[in-house]
Amino acid sequence: MSSSLKHIKNLNSKETEFHTIVAGIRLEHPLMNAAGTCKLVEEVETLARTATAAIEVGSITVEEREGNVGETYWSGNFFSLNSRGLPNPGLSYYRRYLSLMVAIARNSNKPLFVSVVGFSPDEYAFLTELVFQKSADLVTLNLGCSNIWENGEQKRIPGFDSRLTAEILRCVKEKVGKEAKLAVKLPPFSNPRNLKEIAQVIIRSEIIKAVTTSDTFPNALSFNEKGESRIVPGSGLAALGGSALNPIALGQIKQFRDILPKHIDVVGVGGVTTGRDIVDFRRAGANVVQVATAILNKDPRRVFDRLLIEFSEVMKEQKRMF
Repeated sequence: MSSSLKHIKNLNSKETEFHTIVAGIRLEHPLMNAAGTCKLVEEVETLARTATAAIEVGSITVEEREGNVGETYWSGNFFSLNSRGLPNPGLSYYRRYLSLMVAIARNSNKPLFVSVVGFSPDEYAFLTELVFQKSADLVTLNLGCSNIWENGEQKRIPGFDSRLTAEILRCVKEKVGKEAKLAVKLPPFSNPRNLKEIAQVIIRSEIIKAVTTSDTFPNALSFNEKGESRIVPGSGLAALGGSALNPIALGQIKQFRDILPKHIDVVGVGGVTTGRDIVDFRRAGANVVQVATAILNKDPRRVFDRLLIEFSEVMKEQKRMF
């Protein structure tokens, strides 16, 4: 057991409870990895040895995807950029190995979540059914990815289209039923009206148990010292993550928590780099907090240990629960 988990367990027994619940699934504490950081069996094995409360695999697609070509990821002190294009080994790989991933996670007392991306409502439904057949604990419908380019054109981001989102949720509901443990991951909304529209679509669907917010901010641009764009695909346009996304994510969390009924949980993600960030995300209304850029840049085990120890110390100082 990692030093951070021992620390959490001691505090759980003596001072306050750090466990949380998302979509009816109990987690020992509120911190886990985000989609995009784990896609292979070997990566599940790595995360199983960390203090993450759960493991999220994906996003996965029906067809194998090599991803975008050229420089697709850059990270600095205050933000990151990525235009990876959903690289993953595709359906044939997950048919073969997803059950093993579930077993590895559960042997470490961690539930396994899987993020799926379809290029049609039917593909979302098909992937969701397959993942549940392999005994995953929760499926996240990724409606926020902005990094898919074909023939120089950027594909539509489903989460910005309320009609398309409603159709995806309808197809998934027909395939797996309303009791399935489903979440949606959404892009950040700058227009509060659009955010409310999507929230109402989610509520009316009657199938979503959690909303993950916020996905990366689309179409950011940065140049290096030579005046060249740091990212090659999409003429340099890329998804913004890291610390710069933190206040945006906090605002999204609060707005969704204020609108959604209590039975729909909120999962926060975006720019988490300190234990204090976890506390802030919880204060804004997140049941669970995910980390992405931080564990892409450094050893995941050390990152989770540091964040959880910092989180528990902040909570101990404040002597309050969220």
